[in-house]
Amino acid sequence: MRNLDLRKYKTAFSDRASVGRSGLSRRITAMFAVMVGMGVQVMASPPIDPVGTPLFSFDQASPSITQPSSIIHPDDVLRIFQPDLQPEPAFGGANIGLGQPGDDLDAMSFSKSAVAPNQQFIFMFAVDRATTGDVPPDPALLDSEVPFNVADQAARGHAAGDAFLTLVNYTVNGPVVRGLRGTTYSNAQGKNQFDEGGHDFGGEPPTSSRDYSSDPEDSVDSMAYEMPESARGVPGPMPAFFYSVAPMSPSLMTLPGNSPADIFVHPNPFMPGISPQRYTSAADLGLQATDNIDALVVLDHDDNRVFNEGDKIFFSLSPGSPSLTGTNGIPNVSSNGAADILSAQYVDPTTVIVEVFAPAAELGLIADSDNVDALEIVFCSDPLACGLGAGIRLVRGDWDNDGVVDINDFPDFVPCLSGPEEADVLAGYDPVCLDVFDYDFDRDVDLADFHRFQFVFAP
Repeated sequence: MRNLDLRKYKTAFSDRASVGRSGLSRRITAMFAVMVGMGVQVMASPPIDPVGTPLFSFDQASPSITQPSSIIHPDDVLRIFQPDLQPEPAFGGANIGLGQPGDDLDAMSFSKSAVAPNQQFIFMFAVDRATTGDVPPDPALLDSEVPFNVADQAARGHAAGDAFLTLVNYTVNGPVVRGLRGTTYSNAQGKNQFDEGGHDFGGEPPTSSRDYSSDPEDSVDSMAYEMPESARGVPGPMPAFFYSVAPMSPSLMTLPGNSPADIFVHPNPFMPGISPQRYTSAADLGLQATDNIDALVVLDHDDNRVFNEGDKIFFSLSPGSPSLTGTNGIPNVSSNGAADILSAQYVDPTTVIVEVFAPAAELGLIADSDNVDALEIVFCSDPLACGLGAGIRLVRGDWDNDGVVDINDFPDFVPCLSGPEEADVLAGYDPVCLDVFDYDFDRDVDLADFHRFQFVFAP
């Protein structure tokens, strides 16, 4: 099975080439239409060492929220109870002082109180619908068939419902290594918005990482791991729950603070009837009241739910926040500043240091419209290894997504065949062909790709 009859294949290719570019295009298109009619679904492969799916929320514009039959709301904290099910509320907004129509939970974090100064971690983050990334996949991950990153998924039309991993590792004091990589910083996709072997958010549109879509997309605008675990948080009882609320949320008028840059805290959001408190105000952080914190990780070192000595906050501000611009703004922000991860370090009652902790470029975000919209940390000392293990994978040649490349994938290779320098034929109707069968990344599918395709066949 490892060596198909190349002579027969060459004859078939010659016959196809003889019909000319337009005839070949019609024949390929017709064959692909038959496959679509048969319900062919092309998926990617799940990570080999996945990170867990955190609790999360969708923003107000998400189709999973706006559809008439929806039972979830933008102030609900959601979970995937088990793979292949739709997201459901882990707890509602009313548990944390929200619950009014129009309320939108914008950022959340369970406290990481015992992160040691030398503990290494990477950031897991989500982006909004306007983010394009504009950075190609990391070459080392691409060679290992982990090609999906922010730029890739944004080009396919569904990056806002995903989660991505930085390929830089940090301690609470900053990056472990900066400026030693030979290529541009990038990221790896760790969670998809829909089904990828259960490693997803169960969102809309119902697409794989390989698919292209122009349908409305859900946007993950907050996420946090529910329980502390050795790989992601700290051991012990349920930590406090910290959060911020989107501008124009009606409950900002009744919470103990009225700014979208205030951070609120609840001792246990799974227990209703307890009033939230304000952990820290926008003014305490040196921010303006009209700033908006839209991504958050809180290190409340003594678990006292008070912003005091030893505490540190990682956060991001939404586009247009006034502290990102002007002479009194946060120094050294990148582009529009909304894709930078900022930090606030409590020093003493009169001093809080707010600075850029991880510039946007380290996350693989360089476009002017990029925005980090949710944030969490994952303990990791080798970011490339973590990206490789936790990244959603592409098994090149495996059209039917059964984990092996075999004779069952060959019928789908044939209609993808374009011949050298005919990528425009493919680009007109099926870019997935290039994803699956373009082994040499030259933007066509030809005999050079078939040569490599036949030698990866499973026996």
